[in-house]
Amino acid sequence: MLLANLSADTSASSPRLLSKYSAAADLCLRAADLAVVLVSALVAYRLCFDAWVPAIGYRIPISTSILFAALCFNAFPLYRSWRGRAVLREVWMLGLAWTGVLALISAHTWMLDLGLHTSLLWLGLWYAIGFALLGFSRFVVRGVLSWMRSLGIDVRRVVVVGMRPPVVRIHRYLNQNAWVGMQIVGYFSTRDDISIADSTDLHCLGTVEQLPAFLTGDSIEEVWISLPMGKLGRIKSVLAMLDKTPVKVKLIPDISDLAALNQSSEQVGSVPVINLRQGSDAPNNAFFLTKAMMDRALALVALLLLSPLMLGIAVAVKLSSPGPVLFRQKRHGRAGREFSMLKFRSMRTDQETGAEVKQATRSDPRVTPLGAFLRRTSLDELPQLFNVLNGSMSLVGPRPHAIQHNSYYGMLIDRYMQRHYVKPGITGWAQVNGFRGETPMLRDMKKRVQYDMDYIRRWSPWLDMKIMALTVVKVLGQKQAY
Repeated sequence: MLLANLSADTSASSPRLLSKYSAAADLCLRAADLAVVLVSALVAYRLCFDAWVPAIGYRIPISTSILFAALCFNAFPLYRSWRGRAVLREVWMLGLAWTGVLALISAHTWMLDLGLHTSLLWLGLWYAIGFALLGFSRFVVRGVLSWMRSLGIDVRRVVVVGMRPPVVRIHRYLNQNAWVGMQIVGYFSTRDDISIADSTDLHCLGTVEQLPAFLTGDSIEEVWISLPMGKLGRIKSVLAMLDKTPVKVKLIPDISDLAALNQSSEQVGSVPVINLRQGSDAPNNAFFLTKAMMDRALALVALLLLSPLMLGIAVAVKLSSPGPVLFRQKRHGRAGREFSMLKFRSMRTDQETGAEVKQATRSDPRVTPLGAFLRRTSLDELPQLFNVLNGSMSLVGPRPHAIQHNSYYGMLIDRYMQRHYVKPGITGWAQVNGFRGETPMLRDMKKRVQYDMDYIRRWSPWLDMKIMALTVVKVLGQKQAY
């Protein structure tokens, strides 16, 4: 649990508290972004038409691009403080904003009936060159700030009140990521401290009563309070000590015993709220939108490409045994809502066992010969692309289990139902790691749930792409599916 996840992500509603160096970098970056938009358009035009001065049909898109860039770049949180956040997150957000700019330019050009006078090759080159230069400028700014911070410039000096597990994790993270620009000078002990390993270089600066005197003689910018959640009286007393000291104060709550999942904080009105359990570690809605757009776009493309194969499978299922082509079964989706999951039918209809749902096993008499092939190659899952299109499923996520299985395993496995914080997927992190098909032992299901929790914590578009690629390589044709 890092400090970046504990502090409220209120970039749209609160000051960003930049240092003077970060503020200067922010100003330079804003100016550089607008310059890059123009320069990349001219470079792309030069490559396409061997001239630097654009023709009349190109001048309007180029001139209006500054307005669209200013709107999109400020609508997305590109200019918030990225201190403590991963660079790939910033690049991904940049890509979304830049895509929005080119989309607005294209729409504006089409509305003005300039589409016949502009080149798609030019727009494509403009997009590629602009994105590359925008990303490069951010790497340069980050590199300069990181270099300065490695020299001790623009480093926030912090002291901690109390030694709790979150402090140890934050300290380890800051030591491994000097570019963040934060240094924990030490901690002041309390009666609720935990013992720390000898290898930890955090040293005690005294007792909490000595904190005010220390602050008068050292340039400390922030005080972090890390006390147990139930010690509200002691937190108040520490705050009272700091009343006459103009230093920033942050609270690092110890919620390690609360089985939190992707914890973060936000502000509802004027009330701070800690999110203990939630589906994604990305509080920005752009990431949810990105996943939804990826799912539907890729599912639509897959349906168009695979429609002849799916039609052939449908005919084969109908001819192989009596019964419907599609098998529908109620499953739990996001937030536990029920939906009908689609599959190509792989079992005989005369082998139904009533309300009980049994996992398919090796040599299961219910499975037809064609069904065994479909299950082994995962081709029976293809109709779930329609579930993705209607929003009940995702391409990647925890596999949906039968409702009876959820009731059974929910009683046996801690945090089992947290799998439903996200949409279920056609494939998942557990499946590409070998936990697919029958789970005869409880430990197998526990391991599958562990991978599902790991996926929910780590979700990113890149992880989804990796899982889809691994699905093709590892899962299709696996022998665990009966």
